[in-house]
Amino acid sequence: MASASASPLRLQVFGVPSLADGARPVRLALKRGLALLAYLALEGRPLPREHLATLLWPQAEADTARTRLRRLLYQVEDLCGRDLLETREGSATIAPGALVCDAVEFRRMAQQLVGGGTPGLPLAQLHAQVLAACEPLLEGLSFGSEAFDEWAAAQRTEHQHLLARALTRIAELQRAAGALGDAGETLERLLRLDPFCEPAYALRMALCAEAGDAAGVEAQFARCAEALRAEFGCKPSAATEAAYLRCSRQAAAPAPGATDEPPALDVRFAHGPQGTVAYALMGAGSEALVLMSGFVSHMEIACEHPGIRRALAALARRFTVVVFDRRGLGLSERLDATGSVAAAARDVLTILDAAGIERACLFGASEGGPAAIELAATQPQRISGLVLFGAMARGSRDENYPWALRPQDFDRWMQALVDGWGGPAAIETFAPTQARDPATRAWWARMLRHAATPASLRAVLRGLREADVRPLLAQVRQPVLVMHRRGDRAVRLGAGEHLARCIAGARFLPLEGDDHWWWVGDVDTVVREILAFPGAAPR
Repeated sequence: MASASASPLRLQVFGVPSLADGARPVRLALKRGLALLAYLALEGRPLPREHLATLLWPQAEADTARTRLRRLLYQVEDLCGRDLLETREGSATIAPGALVCDAVEFRRMAQQLVGGGTPGLPLAQLHAQVLAACEPLLEGLSFGSEAFDEWAAAQRTEHQHLLARALTRIAELQRAAGALGDAGETLERLLRLDPFCEPAYALRMALCAEAGDAAGVEAQFARCAEALRAEFGCKPSAATEAAYLRCSRQAAAPAPGATDEPPALDVRFAHGPQGTVAYALMGAGSEALVLMSGFVSHMEIACEHPGIRRALAALARRFTVVVFDRRGLGLSERLDATGSVAAAARDVLTILDAAGIERACLFGASEGGPAAIELAATQPQRISGLVLFGAMARGSRDENYPWALRPQDFDRWMQALVDGWGGPAAIETFAPTQARDPATRAWWARMLRHAATPASLRAVLRGLREADVRPLLAQVRQPVLVMHRRGDRAVRLGAGEHLARCIAGARFLPLEGDDHWWWVGDVDTVVREILAFPGAAPR
């Protein structure tokens, strides 16, 4: 079929989906046709026709569904008057240059914007593009397919996550340009999307402080506190309280010049074949150290904890420290995240490639340990050394591995953790010495709320339950240090001893204490051992 126009068609999926050829609407009165185009555009890759047929006609017999898909593909191209789709080798995808999609354009722009880049557009145009993205994604597009509805719900969740970050960044740019009123309106739009977004309240307080509005600072903090109390039964985080005190002082005695706000992480995004991974670099050492954390992470909220900030600052004196959120968590893409060891290992390789780091040392803490071990065993040319803390080789117990929960007990623990989402779930296990500290409890509750949804938390924890890198231990040849606290309640000391026994030449260092989190308790010893570790290499 010949193309009727050199210009690509435009697919709008913000609001009620529609298709246009320039200014002319394309009357595609087929819900499944719009669903097909939206699915292919947002996935951005060839997809098996069998999968598409089942997605669009889940109740139909396989032959019937394939026939209907073939007819739909023809009808879509016929109505569009051009070759819009490529179908080959049993797959289908959007033909190159045939179609643009507003949500895909927004993702590209927003990731660059949130990463601190300059998309090359005036602020007013960036603002307009972000406002358009506030319309509901794929509004009203449903036709009785549970699989499509679940996919659309996941797309909406991921979109809301990125949209919130983009709105925050737009407000920051508006504030820097002196447009305080515009910044306030942008933040109010964000708070309508996420009434529990503490950074938005903190920025709202900062705007009031710059305007000398002490009453406004009080009102915004009270609003934040009430929202969190009513929904989660907790108070604002220590970082939000510090912002409130800072803004109160500034509003009472406004002074020109910079405020004493702590510097923000320079968040970047690495794009890999499996998705987008958020990361940041700290320090400028010639040796790279990648921190691979446990089952939940959010870089920005993590750095609000004073123990983490101090430890990272100390490590950054020797290393270029790489922190990141694995896919499915924090600031990284959450779609299709599996939580597997292999997926976490791929995330690290994606970051190393994006940051231009040829070789790095890994610090694998807790659930980050298995992925660090996989990388050391399978990518020895990229990994110079391995430090493990509170780590394990297997996520659940079997007859030859008694240092973990039985699968059924693991599932009960996982359900309890998900049920406690929104509060300081399981803090007595992870940090018993801090379990009664109000600031730590509030920080951990906020970390859980912002780092993961209950669904993504389950996905990551299922990956841990299935993790088993025991066959790889004998393949690790780099220098290895294994640290483990004797009273660790989350991962038993025997798991660390097992790692040290099975990795040739590994040094085992048992530590006093009960906390599973490496950044509480005797942090100085942990940091000192990492700084003295001989397994680092120039990046």
